[in-house]
Amino acid sequence: MVKSSELNQNPLEDETHITGGFNQRTWEVNGNVIQGSSVTVYLSASAYTIPTEKETKPTQLGENPYRGLDVFREEDSMYFFGREKQIERLWEKFRDLNEDESACRFLPIYGTSGSGKSSLTRSGLIPELDKKPLFGYQKAQIAVLFPTTHPLESLATVLARIVTNDPSPVEKTAEFERVLKNPSDRGEYEGLRRIANQIPNIHESLLVVVVDQFEEVFTLCKDDEERKAFIANLLCAAKDADRHTSVIVTMRSDFLRETQQYPGLDGLFSSNGFLVPSMQREELEMAIAKPAELAGHSLEPAIIQLLIEQTQGREGALPLLQFALQRIWEGLEDGIDPAETLEKIGGVGGALAGEVQRLYESLTPEDQILARRIFLALVNPDESDKTTRRRAPVSELISNKQEEPAIKSIIRRFSARGVRFLSTSQDPQRGETLEVTHEALIHHWDKLQGWLSERREQLHQKQKFERYAEEWRSQNKSPDYLLQSRILRDAREFNKTAAQEVALSELATEFIKASQTEKWRKIFKNLGVLALVPTVMIAGYLIFDEQITNMRVNIHTEILLAQRNCEPTPQLKDLLEHQRENGRTNWERIHLCGKALNGINFEGAELSRSNFQDAWLNGANLRGAVLLDTDFQGARLYKADLYNAFLISANLIGANLELANLESAIMHNADLQDADLRNADLRNADLRGVDLTQTKGLSQHQIESAILCDTKLPDYLLSAESKHLENRDCHRFN
Repeated sequence: MVKSSELNQNPLEDETHITGGFNQRTWEVNGNVIQGSSVTVYLSASAYTIPTEKETKPTQLGENPYRGLDVFREEDSMYFFGREKQIERLWEKFRDLNEDESACRFLPIYGTSGSGKSSLTRSGLIPELDKKPLFGYQKAQIAVLFPTTHPLESLATVLARIVTNDPSPVEKTAEFERVLKNPSDRGEYEGLRRIANQIPNIHESLLVVVVDQFEEVFTLCKDDEERKAFIANLLCAAKDADRHTSVIVTMRSDFLRETQQYPGLDGLFSSNGFLVPSMQREELEMAIAKPAELAGHSLEPAIIQLLIEQTQGREGALPLLQFALQRIWEGLEDGIDPAETLEKIGGVGGALAGEVQRLYESLTPEDQILARRIFLALVNPDESDKTTRRRAPVSELISNKQEEPAIKSIIRRFSARGVRFLSTSQDPQRGETLEVTHEALIHHWDKLQGWLSERREQLHQKQKFERYAEEWRSQNKSPDYLLQSRILRDAREFNKTAAQEVALSELATEFIKASQTEKWRKIFKNLGVLALVPTVMIAGYLIFDEQITNMRVNIHTEILLAQRNCEPTPQLKDLLEHQRENGRTNWERIHLCGKALNGINFEGAELSRSNFQDAWLNGANLRGAVLLDTDFQGARLYKADLYNAFLISANLIGANLELANLESAIMHNADLQDADLRNADLRNADLRGVDLTQTKGLSQHQIESAILCDTKLPDYLLSAESKHLENRDCHRFN
């Protein structure tokens, strides 16, 4: 098996050099290659032969044969023991799928996190295909990829490398991505099938596309259309009558439910799927003992049995076992007895969490904050049972240039040889990327779980804004990809208030500022006041002199308000929000009759004695606003949020309050004649002195927890048993 190219290198460690020698079969890869995140291509060839028999090494202590948190790869197959039965079953299943002309050549390999899916595929099945080619083929061309955030791009890259013999085929990748993205005239995604036909010697060398960590299609790819196209390309090629392509995917079993959204895919997991079983006692014994024997030092039976006892029956324990074995071997190199090492690290269950915690505690308090940011950025904050790792650009972790040296120093400490809690790699589009080496660290490090519980919602928001910023950058920072409206307000608020652990990157901050600048450029242009605003052109964006801009915006706003008409004036909403974003909260006695203000944010604002007659305030945020004597006659307040608002003596005659949130609103003596209260939330609303007899849509359920005293209710809500209902809560105020 020959590794033809390895996109993912570790720039923080040894540099990898790729040299020529490609003859449609093989490239030489020299140097220390460390697998990372994006795309890897493997070609079967004779330049490197995986031994049919396990070769016995000299008796002296050799290299560490255990992989720790790293996955077993093709080059590690000589140390991969205990899965011989599963490897044979997988090879037979794959052979049968390829020999059955009616079958879809799609092999899903799934199991729990830490069950060894990737290692079984990479260090088991793939080398087996090299030793035992399928009937009719001289060899297999193995293309390994991870879906990442853009699975079509990942697939296009690996295919372009095979076709062009180029490690960075930018133009061909873009071409293939277009082919994969667009359906044919028949409405089918045939891109992978068509590209496979261009591969040299495809008739004698089967293309096997291996999608490792297939769950990333659901956790990292946020574009539904791209996800659909990626899956459809795989299935179309696997069903093609030319039979040039087969597909293998590995996936966590707790994502099986997601496959149900794609009926063709879901059926293949049922009919073709291979569930990776837990390793039995004798298999664990081989996995522990055989690598040590090959490396020149047999482990004592007692320590082997102790390791088995601590591993068997523990879900997801294989990476924990490998981590403990790696530490045991390091101890042997220093002359330390394995039993002593195992006790010191806390056994199989405690080794990983204990060591990462000790490393974290060795950092300064300032670096601990940065370490928290790093680890949180590498987790998809889904519900607890589906938390997964994610790859992030290192640039996403840096909120300002001053932090960069410290961030990179921390990354080096957690990714150093012998530690490998983090893995770095290189991506042509995103630059240097980072990921947690194995999800076992996420699930077994209590400290990280605690951070996740505290910051889950903020982490969701941060990753959303970072994703938008990456998309903007990938589109050459086109204004078409900038934020607008409510999501821009949310982004600005997040950027102001986010804790250090979830601080936005420099790119995301630049993105938000550019979005804000573009917003005001459009507003000023529409108002015809752009010429009045002093600007500077920086990197293609108009940067406004903030002080003078605010002054002139305020003047223009006051000019519009002074007209005191009841026209919609759409631009007024943006101007008022500009004032709010710059600190204004008092608009007492403002005249907004008939204005179009849907969705406006007036939270906590002083708006007493203002005129909102016939105004459009659907979905407006008026939480905690002071609205004493305010005139809302005929106003549209559908789904408006008036939680805890002060509406004492407010005029709400004929107002539409359907589905409005009036929970805990103070409404003493408010006038609600002809107001529409259908499905409005009146929990704990203070309705003292309010006449509700002429309202529309009021129900018994709505007033169950409202505060009633000197309240007048419609007759249909009163009965002989509830004649005192209108004064039900007066005792609370005596």
